[in-house]
Amino acid sequence: MRGWLRGIQAWVIRALAYPYLPQWPMAHLSWHRQYLQGARGCARQRRRQAVLNWAAGMQSASVGPDAGSKVDTRIGVTVLTGFLGSGKTTLLNRLLREPAYADALVIVNELGEVGVDHVLVRSVDDRIVLLEGGCICCTVAGGLVDTLRDLFMLALQRRIKPFRRVLIETTGMASPAPILFTLRNDAFLAARYVYRGAIAVADGEHLLQHLGRDGEAAPAQQEAAQQLALADVVVVSKGDLVGPDQSARAREAIAELHPGVPIVALDPLAALPAAVMEVSLRAERVEPPALGRWLSAFAGRGRLGRHAGVSHFVLDMVAPLSRGQFFAGMHDIQARYDQGLLRIKGLVCFAGEAFPCVVHGVHRQLYPLEQLPHWPGDGRASRLVFILRGLDPEAVGADVRRALGQD
Repeated sequence: MRGWLRGIQAWVIRALAYPYLPQWPMAHLSWHRQYLQGARGCARQRRRQAVLNWAAGMQSASVGPDAGSKVDTRIGVTVLTGFLGSGKTTLLNRLLREPAYADALVIVNELGEVGVDHVLVRSVDDRIVLLEGGCICCTVAGGLVDTLRDLFMLALQRRIKPFRRVLIETTGMASPAPILFTLRNDAFLAARYVYRGAIAVADGEHLLQHLGRDGEAAPAQQEAAQQLALADVVVVSKGDLVGPDQSARAREAIAELHPGVPIVALDPLAALPAAVMEVSLRAERVEPPALGRWLSAFAGRGRLGRHAGVSHFVLDMVAPLSRGQFFAGMHDIQARYDQGLLRIKGLVCFAGEAFPCVVHGVHRQLYPLEQLPHWPGDGRASRLVFILRGLDPEAVGADVRRALGQD
């Protein structure tokens, strides 16, 4: 009799408690197991919410950064480049030790089928993705695009930790240009990733040999020059192995090739220079003061000496220029000279507009213009800088002036 009554009592309790239990099988668990299960559920919910918050930031940037805001919530991508043996992996190891890079993910690109650099980096951190089997500038349309897409989806599915930054260490023979092109033109990546800049590591001991002394440089020397021309900051390594005179000549060669670019020394015993940290940690879409200083460095410069066939010219625009005329003229110039245009950068204020637009271009690709909320510095001049490889600056300059109506 008592057993029958206890059965009815248990059935009534379960029936009454069922609506308040997460699921029916939990009614058979002891109370302490139910408590632990609930605690685990709360932890999972917190992790899920963290991922949703991370994805919400990406979603808010899916239509591009707000024109009125300086903060871009997309995942920042920084390229770490430099000639073979210049010390890229050493710098990468030091970056990963910085607390500011705790939420960074690293993609290491190596030539050949078996990678080595990623093993060296893994001794510091385990956030490494190896992209092997080819140079990134040759396989970017496949390997890098798929890798960045997969990493985003893995983080969204909570299979890896959400990340806010990506560092790409390229092979010694790779150029940052294809990476920049891909991030701008792939719709999925452009909505979720943004190019923050390139850090080039220059070997202070062998830089002059890498750049070459002749106008006709070997392909390897041309790649070294292009890496420096596309850099947002240049880090000179192995300064402790050379004397002051050779170090000064290396800096002069970099400044002649890319005037205005920040040049810093990599001291093994000192903290990383602020210029290196700022490239990948900045949240601003553009940096008007820095851009103004960069353009000012070209003021008054004509044709410069050549290193590895690289030269540049500056176009100061005086005549009014419409957007339509600018795009049509630049399309013709970029289609004509293509690979010879290493970099195009500057400020242009169009007719009828109060503030300038930032212009970025590489080869035949002109990237979307970004209008500034004010003029950087005290200047009010529209100025474009063209960094060229294997082209005559005077001839290209004359064509550009005609195309943009600045004769």
